[in-house]
Amino acid sequence: MPISVSGTLPASRLFRHLRLASVFVGAVSLLTACNSEPAETTASKPAKGTKAPADAPAAPEAAPLHVSIFLEYSGGMKGFVPRGGADKPATEFQQRIGALITETQVNGAVAERKYYLCENAAPRPVKFEELRDVVQGEVNQAALGTELPQMLEGILNRPKAGEEVSVVISDFIYGPARKSDFSQLPNLIRTSIAPVSQKQLAVAVFGEASRFYGTYHPAVKTPVPKSTLNGEKVPYYVWVIGPPAQVARYAAEVFKNAPAQQAFFGLKTSAPAFAPLLTKLTDPKLKSSGGTVYAENNGLTLNPSDDPVDFSVGLDLKQLPAAWQKPAFLAQHLQVRLPNGQASLLPNSVRSLTEDEQSGQPVLASYTHVARLRVSKLVAPTAMLTISLPAPETPDWVAAWATTNDNTPAPRTFGLDQLLAGVRQSYPTPLPAVFTVQLPLKNDK
Repeated sequence: MPISVSGTLPASRLFRHLRLASVFVGAVSLLTACNSEPAETTASKPAKGTKAPADAPAAPEAAPLHVSIFLEYSGGMKGFVPRGGADKPATEFQQRIGALITETQVNGAVAERKYYLCENAAPRPVKFEELRDVVQGEVNQAALGTELPQMLEGILNRPKAGEEVSVVISDFIYGPARKSDFSQLPNLIRTSIAPVSQKQLAVAVFGEASRFYGTYHPAVKTPVPKSTLNGEKVPYYVWVIGPPAQVARYAAEVFKNAPAQQAFFGLKTSAPAFAPLLTKLTDPKLKSSGGTVYAENNGLTLNPSDDPVDFSVGLDLKQLPAAWQKPAFLAQHLQVRLPNGQASLLPNSVRSLTEDEQSGQPVLASYTHVARLRVSKLVAPTAMLTISLPAPETPDWVAAWATTNDNTPAPRTFGLDQLLAGVRQSYPTPLPAVFTVQLPLKNDK
C-alpha cells in the first residue's frame, strides 16, 4: 500500500514505515562509507580507512623558575674580581659571571631571584647590586672562606632548597684543615649534597678558566702555601642544582653564554612534542621514501619487507641545555630501538630547524629539530619504536682538568675528578634517560 502524502496512517503502520526507511538510509550510508577512500599519504599506498596521527601535543607550559645565586667570596676567589677601569679589561670571570647574574636578574623565565655571598658561615643574603659590585671588584676585604663540603651543605640544607635552582659559583678548591680528609673527598661531597639523591635533584657543572690577579691559595701547600699571580689562568666552576626540569630550563634559557666544559647528572625533561612527518612537507628531503608507510591510529603502518622505509620525525627539544641541542651531540647520543625489528637513525640526519622553516611549513612549527629514521625490518604484526636520549656519563674534560698537585697554578683543579665522582655516586647506574618518546608501528603484510 503506498504512503499517502495527504492522508493519515495508523500509528503502528507509520512506525513500521519509518523504521524501514531508517534501515534503508543506514544501508546506503554504510555502502557509501565502504566505497570511499581518503587521499593517499604516499604514492605507493592509499591509507584506506585510516586515521592520521593526532597533532603533536603542545608542550606543557614550564613553571616559572625560582633561582638563588651563591658566590663564594673568600681570599682564594678575590683574584678573579680585580677592580677594573678603562685601561684594565675585565677578567673572563667578571665577563661570564657578570652576564650570568644580569641574565638571571632580567630574564622573564625567572619569577623570583635571590643572591647570597658565601663567606665565613652560612650564606649571607645580599641585594643584586651588592653582588654585582663584588663581581666588579668594588669590595676591599674578602672573607676567610669556608670548606667546600660545609659550603655545599649549608646551601642545600636551606628550607625549600630542593624546590628551586641553586647556582653555586666557586673555584671549588678543597684544602681541608685535616689532611686525612683528602682521602675521603668523594664521600665528603656525597654527604654534603645528600639532598641531591634524597630529593632526586639534578646537578649541572660548568667549568671555565679566567685570568687571576692576587693571592692564589692551592690545595697542596708544598713547596709554597700561596703565591701571587698576575694574570695567569686558573679554573672556576658554576654548579646548578635543583629539580631536573628546572635545571634543564635554566641551562637552556638563562645560562646562554655557558662555557664548553659542561657535565650533567640526573638531568631529565618531560617527554618532548614528537610526531612522524609524512604530509604537508615542501622539503623533498623530509618526505618518506623506500617501502610503504602511512599514518594510522596515532602510529605508522609500514611494510619494509621489499625496501627499507625512511621517514622523518619532528622533535621539540628546546627544554634541553643548549649544548645538547646541537645536531652533532644528538646524532651521537640519540638511541633508536625497535623490538622484533631493525630501526636506526640515519647518519647526518639530525638538524635544527630554522625560523624560516618553522614559519614556512606549518607542520614543522611545533618542533625545533627533525631526524630521519630507517625501519629495515619488522617481524611482529605490531611493535613499539622508541627514541631516547640516555644521560651521558662524566665527560672526558673532567679528567683533563683534574690534578693531584695544584701548587703550580694551571687550568686544573685539585681532585676535580674526585669531587664529581662524589656527585656521580649520588645517582643510580645507569643514569636515568633524559627523555623517551614512542611511536606504535604496524606491519602491513
